[in-house]
Amino acid sequence: MSYPINLVDIAAVLMAAGCAHTTLSDLSPRARKLWRIGLPPLLGIGVSLLMLAGAVVSFAHDVTWVATAALGTLAGWLRGHRIAVQTDQIWGTIRTPVSYDAVTAGFCLFAITFADSLSGLLPPGTLPRHAHMAATSGVFAGYLAGRAWSLGKRAVGAPHTDLGLQ
Repeated sequence: MSYPINLVDIAAVLMAAGCAHTTLSDLSPRARKLWRIGLPPLLGIGVSLLMLAGAVVSFAHDVTWVATAALGTLAGWLRGHRIAVQTDQIWGTIRTPVSYDAVTAGFCLFAITFADSLSGLLPPGTLPRHAHMAATSGVFAGYLAGRAWSLGKRAVGAPHTDLGLQ
């Protein structure tokens, strides 16, 4: 018996919700631990891989997903270089100005995952194929990963700024 929604879909939606939720710290200029900038991409990549695992039926789908993820990573890396970073090297905290790009990417990833998980309830052909949704999720997960990588690399090498405990 085939079910329209399975545990993988539920896990992907929960991980995508966690990804979107962890990006909300970018809406506040408060200092946060350095490891917290790596959590959204980790969850986003997990979601994207779950979607890819359920969508791949050919090598072309793999190549499309990798290409879109690479483009997203490049865009995120470039965006990460444009964000100012202050680092407290003693406490391992960073502060960035308020930005909406990671929040937008996180919520777009959630929307794509939610639509993909509910696609089993809709008639065939209503939504794009699963492979296209997996490729789109790869763009946003790659963006979050490239942005976090760029910010983290710059934060580790940045001079010390006293941010205090907040």
